[in-house]
Amino acid sequence: MKIKLLLVTICFCFGVFLFAQTNMSGKVFYDYTRNLDNGGNAFNVRRGYLTYVNNASEDISYKITYDMGNNGAGSEHTAFLKIAMVKYKTPLADVTLGMQAMNMYKTMENTWGHRFIEKGTMGTYRLSPSADLGVGLSRGFGKLFTSLMITNGGGYKRIEDDNHKKLSLHAVYGQSKLNKEDGFNLGGSYSLEPYDVEDSKTENMNVVGIFGGYAGSGFRGGLEFDIKNDGDIRGQIISMYGTYEISNKISVLGRLDQVDLNASNSGDGVQAIIVGLHHYLGKGAIIAPTIRISTPEDGKSENIFVLNFEFKF
Repeated sequence: MKIKLLLVTICFCFGVFLFAQTNMSGKVFYDYTRNLDNGGNAFNVRRGYLTYVNNASEDISYKITYDMGNNGAGSEHTAFLKIAMVKYKTPLADVTLGMQAMNMYKTMENTWGHRFIEKGTMGTYRLSPSADLGVGLSRGFGKLFTSLMITNGGGYKRIEDDNHKKLSLHAVYGQSKLNKEDGFNLGGSYSLEPYDVEDSKTENMNVVGIFGGYAGSGFRGGLEFDIKNDGDIRGQIISMYGTYEISNKISVLGRLDQVDLNASNSGDGVQAIIVGLHHYLGKGAIIAPTIRISTPEDGKSENIFVLNFEFKF
């Protein structure tokens, strides 16, 4: 009996120790959307994240994130394992293993700074998944941060379906998190992913991104130029975005995307505009009324009002 009690006490203490080292956080993206052209409207839960981070030691940390979203099979509220990774700090570089965030556009998304309103440009137009399964290396050289990843290529919602792997490179000089610190950045991203088109033929899909951003005196803004080559199809995106603080709780924001995902076909381009207000309600709560205007080269424009919410804990 004493041995059993001792074992239970040890397990309890070990569990308390692990829990004490673990940080849990979550956030939900919620909105009310109304189509100003036809009157259609709905309340939506766009995204829900639950994240566990365990800093096991100075050199090793673990992270798990569950993501609620659309699974493409009729359900809007399916939980996905988005992040399941270990990070190991070595003298040469930080090594990350497992399902992890991609390195292609996080810096640009931080400059945009309003993920609950819209993804970063590459994510919005599917030039890169936000997470994938593989291995990554990252290292800083003063103000220059570099990252290299080898992943499956299909993203965290798809299993690997071929023998090819995706290579992704990212480099940024300056402040990579302009949504948290003032400063500037310049950098670029590149990815290469082969895929089979026939039994004896392989094509390459590559994405190139060039970007710059600045934050200071209440203003934060960025500019990026992205190119995607997929076999004979070439697409490009020019995106500009900015946020200006009117007060410590209210900001105005805007974004302009000039998109042509198939430059060889005339009339396929789209201009997308987001304008709105960002209001900080209190700790962990943000509301942002926005207007979205999408104007295709050939066709009628679409006008949508979206009242965006973000809840964090």
